[in-house]
Amino acid sequence: MKIDPNRPAVDTGGTEALKRATGDPLVQRSSAGRPSPSRDRVDVSSDAQLLASLLDAAERAPAIRPDAVERARRLLESGEIGRDGATLADRLIDHLLGR
Repeated sequence: MKIDPNRPAVDTGGTEALKRATGDPLVQRSSAGRPSPSRDRVDVSSDAQLLASLLDAAERAPAIRPDAVERARRLLESGEIGRDGATLADRLIDHLLGR
């Protein structure tokens, strides 16, 4: 796509009038010069709120859980896990496939 810098900008008279009246077409200003309260509103679904809280909790969680590491270490040392690599591989594959 070629951009032609000599092409005149397309604009309506209303947009130019708004720019002249407010100085900033995106923010209406009060007489004191502060942004006036906006009537715009954003509603976030409960699913999005739940997702945001879950992501926040995941970011705050430690990357390594010492209690889980210690429990796995004890099970490995006692021989309760790690005896049969083929069975472990099968169970991991079954879990990933949802069986």
